[in-house]
Amino acid sequence: MSPQPTVLIIGAGPVGVFLALRLAQSNIPVTVLEAQQTPETGAKAMTHMPTVFAEFKKAGIYEDLVSAAKGLVNGTVCFRRTSDKSVIAATPQVPGRPGPLTVPQHTFRDIVIRHLSKLENAEVLMGHRLESLQNSDSSISITARTPSNTTQTFTGTYLIGADGGKSAVRHAASIPFEGETLPRQLVATDIYYPFDTHGWTGGNFMADPEFYGLIGPITSDGLWRVSYGCPAGQTKSQIEQEQPAKFSAMFPGPQPLAYKVEKTAPYKAQQLCAATFRKGRVLLVGDAAHLTNPYAGMGLGTGLLDASSLAEVLTSHLRRGAPDTLLDAWARARRDVFKNIVDPFSRACFWSLQDEDVESLPERHPLLKALNAGPRAKPPALGTEVEGLEGWVGVGE
Repeated sequence: MSPQPTVLIIGAGPVGVFLALRLAQSNIPVTVLEAQQTPETGAKAMTHMPTVFAEFKKAGIYEDLVSAAKGLVNGTVCFRRTSDKSVIAATPQVPGRPGPLTVPQHTFRDIVIRHLSKLENAEVLMGHRLESLQNSDSSISITARTPSNTTQTFTGTYLIGADGGKSAVRHAASIPFEGETLPRQLVATDIYYPFDTHGWTGGNFMADPEFYGLIGPITSDGLWRVSYGCPAGQTKSQIEQEQPAKFSAMFPGPQPLAYKVEKTAPYKAQQLCAATFRKGRVLLVGDAAHLTNPYAGMGLGTGLLDASSLAEVLTSHLRRGAPDTLLDAWARARRDVFKNIVDPFSRACFWSLQDEDVESLPERHPLLKALNAGPRAKPPALGTEVEGLEGWVGVGE
């Protein structure tokens, strides 16, 4: 392993390790530093949409993900009235077009790490917390606090922040995070309940002014994710006290309900975007670059597409001599995807589920409006055609 890896990545979540894998596969040495000593297993996004499948195949992990999903593949999405649980609309299964793939983030990360461990030019260091960075014309150095409470300096050509919404990299680089916190709080709950015995499969969006949310399977053994909204500012104790009423309104089946809650994780509904995805030798991807509410299913996928496209432009720059202005073009393109597609689309999805006029949901919800255009309607384009970016140098050029 080179003592001065070409690329440093802060954050060993799905986006960070996926970026590391793509870079290492392109013969670019990479070191990933993660502040936590053990991987997180919290209630986070777990559904991968078909828009990112081609990138999984390039990385050689797609078949492993399908296997890990254990049957939770080609899922459908439906929209239900919370009041009577009836289906308002559902996405069709189009022949030849794959559906969503469900793999929890810690499982996804483990699969990528397993592939990464086979490469000699990559390492992942747990328990290494970023403390400071020094950005120069020719390199970037960081100081990290190690598990033994000492400090260690790492130097590379670029530093990538893939360390989440509270990004230490973004903060250290003084990059503003712009946008707003929506006047709602969301709660992600992992719960055992036999939704399948009531005919529920895939993702179920619940439409109601008060009891809105999203219900979908996490694993094939009966663990489901129930996400719902509550007033901003509620404490976790208040949230847990109100859970039975929420579940009673949202779940199918006779009362009283019999369920087992595994995890409850309140979080803010935010629409935020970094002022720039590049500042000198610092670049941002995933939640470090942008945050969105989960009701459009775009957050994780957009982050993974940040990673795959950045790996390609860094390879063009570092291995094929493309100018560093290519990174500026990439940063603008990825920010444009969030600002012009993800942000407005996800906001509309979020608010449409809460409208009192539930019956008009098919005319208001962005996904359903797109489906009404016909079975061959394409989803929003979240990827970036890197070959069209200014400064791109392809193989053999």
